[in-house]
Amino acid sequence: MCCNGEGGGLIPLDMGQAVLVPSSDGSTWDGVGLPPAARERITRSAESHVAGSLLSVPDAAALAGVGFWPVGEVMGCIVEQISWTGWGCGYTYGWSDSRTVTAGSSGRWAGLGPYVEALSHGWETALRRLVAEATALGADGVVGITLQQSHLDARTSEFVALGTAVRGDGGARAARPFTTDLSGADVSKLLHAGWVPTGVAIGISAGVRHDDYRTQNQRWRWSSNAEIDGYTDLVTSIRHDARRQFERRARAHGGESVLVSSMGLRVWENEPSDNHTDHYAEATFIGTAATRFHRTATAPTSSLTILPLTRAQENRR
Repeated sequence: MCCNGEGGGLIPLDMGQAVLVPSSDGSTWDGVGLPPAARERITRSAESHVAGSLLSVPDAAALAGVGFWPVGEVMGCIVEQISWTGWGCGYTYGWSDSRTVTAGSSGRWAGLGPYVEALSHGWETALRRLVAEATALGADGVVGITLQQSHLDARTSEFVALGTAVRGDGGARAARPFTTDLSGADVSKLLHAGWVPTGVAIGISAGVRHDDYRTQNQRWRWSSNAEIDGYTDLVTSIRHDARRQFERRARAHGGESVLVSSMGLRVWENEPSDNHTDHYAEATFIGTAATRFHRTATAPTSSLTILPLTRAQENRR
């Protein structure tokens, strides 16, 4: 990565390019729709009438209490090359101070913009393929979604989304299954409270800041405890931008509110040349967008809040 804005990096992977992947039967897949292996898995599930599930017994029981039943395990994945992260660390030679450059800064390639774009593409593709499998099973939603990223080598990563597809007892089918990383018990509580999950939202941002003279001077003060202003600005700016992306994606799912499941921060150092050190940060927000389906203080439920112990009930026992 070139830090003074001159030069460039590797040519980024074209996200829209179709990649032909051979399947077990010799046919090829162009990346559109479900992979051949996923179609075969869904066909076997329909023929066997056995619904797989990743739910625990308490989660399955909680969902059954609100009328949802597992119809199968679903998965979405993508293997992606991430070879170009972007350029520019906010340092201009001759200036004593630097600034934090985030993926949300002006300019498509600012900071780690291409890197964040690649991460977002990986997670969105994995979730989209998971939803495609759930739709093929006739599901109304996918609960308990887990997200995993594995590094196959220095430039290649696999993004995987796993969950359990569920179907309601009846009524109109949703046009698109909802997705949530909440457990079955939490989904049940949410429905009882008059809210319904709409989709998994992910907000990612990353940025870079050059270690200028002020930052280095604060780091070298071994005799005192002092704040390093540049690093505070770096992590604060990255978290702010990631939260903004998170809220934007939650609104895109039709959410009125969002339940944050996890917040992550990673910071690392890089020395692209002698006497030049940069610090990088990556922040991630993951959660579930939700909207209200009942506007009163208490949602309607078939459960009895008070169990009457009358003589007639005792006679029926």
